[in-house]
Amino acid sequence: MNGLRSLVVMGSQTQGLLLKLLLEERGVETVCVEGVEPALAEIAGNPQDLLIVEGELAGPTGLADLRARSDAAIMVLGRGDGEHDPSDPKALVEEACALLERRSAPPTVPEIFRRAHILIVDDSATYREFLRAELEQEGCTVTAARNADEAVAALAGGGLDCVILDLVMPGTSGTQLCERFDRFRRQRGLFFQIVILTSQDDEEQLMISLNAGADDFVGKAQEMDVLKTRLMALLRRKYFVEDHLMRRPRPAPSA
Repeated sequence: MNGLRSLVVMGSQTQGLLLKLLLEERGVETVCVEGVEPALAEIAGNPQDLLIVEGELAGPTGLADLRARSDAAIMVLGRGDGEHDPSDPKALVEEACALLERRSAPPTVPEIFRRAHILIVDDSATYREFLRAELEQEGCTVTAARNADEAVAALAGGGLDCVILDLVMPGTSGTQLCERFDRFRRQRGLFFQIVILTSQDDEEQLMISLNAGADDFVGKAQEMDVLKTRLMALLRRKYFVEDHLMRRPRPAPSA
């Protein structure tokens, strides 16, 4: 479990240090603190994967503050409903490690697609709706645009994970639109992917599209399963970067 971090929030230093020792034996980097305020300070500097919190010590307000400031899983120690029994530290650590393993497991294909919000940009209503139906069947949320203006408006709305862009568009080329989309995401620090989808499936057009900022290039003549698989791979990489490499502590709410 190398690379995973946990934070133990307990009033008893002895019990906290015992949990720290047992967790670190399992490869989980662990810090112990004795209250909510030092826990919030720790979270502010180091994103956590798991919080183990003494429920009576934190209270409802403290637990709410911890949840508001961290995306980590939380195990609440106590003897009430939904709480974990602190009397057996070894069993508690087994539960903690099982929870961490579930959270760090790679997402399944259905999970990836259910998370995805995809923009389709294609002037052909027939193909646009065909592609929408295929992706919605996989669980994706889909927005469709007929032209560059509708596509830019959809981008400005935010929340997109991927744009699937037809290479041949009225009034502008797909390559020009791809360059525009690439500038848009760079200027705003966004991380949506761009896929060129075209009937012009040749090496020269592939190189032009990738140089214009596309992240992938798929020919319309290929099987739909090929598009879905390559789309899944792009989304999987995007979500990994967002969930792990770009993790940041949540800012404290303003007074």
